[in-house]
Amino acid sequence: MELTRVSERTFCVIGPANVGVIVLDNSRVALIDSGIDEKYAVRLFELLSDYRYKIAYIFNTHSHADHIGGNAFFSEKCNCRIMASTLEAPTIRQPLIQSAVLFGGAPVNDLMNRFIMAKPSPAEVFNNDEIELGDLKIKILDLPGHSVNQKGFLVDETAFVADTLFLDSFFKKQRLPFNYDPAAHKQTLEKLRRIEAKNWVGGHFPPQKDIGPMITNNLSHIEIAVEFMRELLKVPQSHDRIIKSFLDHFGLKKTNWEYYLYRATVNGYLSALHKRGEIKYKIMDNMPVWYAV
Repeated sequence: MELTRVSERTFCVIGPANVGVIVLDNSRVALIDSGIDEKYAVRLFELLSDYRYKIAYIFNTHSHADHIGGNAFFSEKCNCRIMASTLEAPTIRQPLIQSAVLFGGAPVNDLMNRFIMAKPSPAEVFNNDEIELGDLKIKILDLPGHSVNQKGFLVDETAFVADTLFLDSFFKKQRLPFNYDPAAHKQTLEKLRRIEAKNWVGGHFPPQKDIGPMITNNLSHIEIAVEFMRELLKVPQSHDRIIKSFLDHFGLKKTNWEYYLYRATVNGYLSALHKRGEIKYKIMDNMPVWYAV
């Protein structure tokens, strides 16, 4: 684990989920996300302490467990302020919401694990679209799609863009990233082209100078998934059959809790096409059946 300098006032720590570091005054720092779990947070605390940095804030991009796993530790250890967006903060305070949403009711025990549920922590809500800390202004970027109310941060010409983008190597392995709302995610990807920054840091890729090719590649994967769904629903399909066909097509053999994670992604594609009026559903014999209009 090491600090990677991105700009004069920004660093990142590359890991399973990257953590951004913004240098404030008086040796204070603000973290962007807090790492995957408490064990990782302890190592991160020791690293920053070696540089005499004191953690004053955590700005959470979204409430997925791999990005907020260190919140509880830092809250107790550093008494830092933890902040998030309006719709993500409640899940940070009570991570059971995440499991209940994925399951669609009181979750089974398989969904109550550290990959889905981080330890609860306090979380304040951002009041506006900019944070002023001394001489530093941090612009909050609205980046929904991967999560319901995901945010990014633009500071010192560095854009921390959370889980908006994934490397080509990710798609070769997974092919279909988790997406709460593919339609909103597509709009977010287009929005990234209009953000003026010299450096880009994602939740799962190292600092980049040019994300143009990555945006194009990520957009193409959304279009591939949307087109597959269109073709699939030319023939009416039951909900469960759609999920199986989708996962089979993308080579995703998921069991236990991971199935529910990817079921939510498939549901996001159904919702996107339904909102556009391209598909409809009927309840037939107590079973939802989807079809193209």
